Amino acid sequence: MKLRAILTAGVLACLFSAEAAKPAGAAAVALNRDGTGHETFFVFGTGATGELAGLPAELKQSGYREADLSAWTNEIDCEALLDALSHAGIRVVRCYVPEPGKAAWFRRNLAGPEPEESGSRSVSYVRALIEDNDYNRRYKLPGKFRAVKYVTIHNTAEPFSARQERDRVDFRRDGRSVSFHFAVDECEAVQLLPLDIHGWHAGDGRGPGNTESIGVEICRSQCRGAAEWQYRRSEANAEILAAALLRHFKLTAADLRMHRDWMRKYCPHRLLEENRFEEFRARVAARLARKPDGEEKKLLRGLSEA
Repeated sequence: MKLRAILTAGVLACLFSAEAAKPAGAAAVALNRDGTGHETFFVFGTGATGELAGLPAELKQSGYREADLSAWTNEIDCEALLDALSHAGIRVVRCYVPEPGKAAWFRRNLAGPEPEESGSRSVSYVRALIEDNDYNRRYKLPGKFRAVKYVTIHNTAEPFSARQERDRVDFRRDGRSVSFHFAVDECEAVQLLPLDIHGWHAGDGRGPGNTESIGVEICRSQCRGAAEWQYRRSEANAEILAAALLRHFKLTAADLRMHRDWMRKYCPHRLLEENRFEEFRARVAARLARKPDGEEKKLLRGLSEA
């Protein structure tokens, strides 16, 4: 059966589903297509998975009215999916797919236009630890730090917000060990893990990247063009967070690391593709050389209470 027909059936089914309480914010959804043509979705905020054709019904039943989508393949008929979601009353702000002929970390938004820059810049500290359950303890909360000696910088390689990235970690159930301490976007620095627990973010097993470093994910790294401001603000907020973390743990800018320093992975890709990590480090060092400003003080207060 054609994808459009399947999606239409999903829309009709969702019209008869019970109305749920509206969740906060937009649904973040990963779209997948395996080698056999099997198309599925994963909703970060609820952990729901299923056949792609059932996505409109799933989002409506969960009470979502907006969605951000991300696909790492051009083989999914995203235009048909956008049409089906629109008929289900779901507004799609972002639908990111690979740009033909470019490296994997270049993506474009089919849904657009994305929000314009507005308001004064500020960063809030949000403590939203992932749930302490059996699954998360097995795959995401491995144990106490033996020491904190570094702060490791990543890019999420997605267009999603910090809270959406936090939800992805909390609800993923794919048997992979992935976790980090902070996700930071243009508005917030969201804490996922306790500061005395190490994560699985550096790719070096029980090496120092995982067991001796705080992991910081800079969000919105796929946002370019009209949405470029979201990434640039996220990176600027990451500088504030990095400085606050280094102060908190009595470290220096020399203790900043990239994901690539621990393993051969092109991450943080935005800083690497523009050859700007040393510039990032210099800006953090400049912050550490002076007294904390109001934005950094907010984060320091959050860290002291964590």
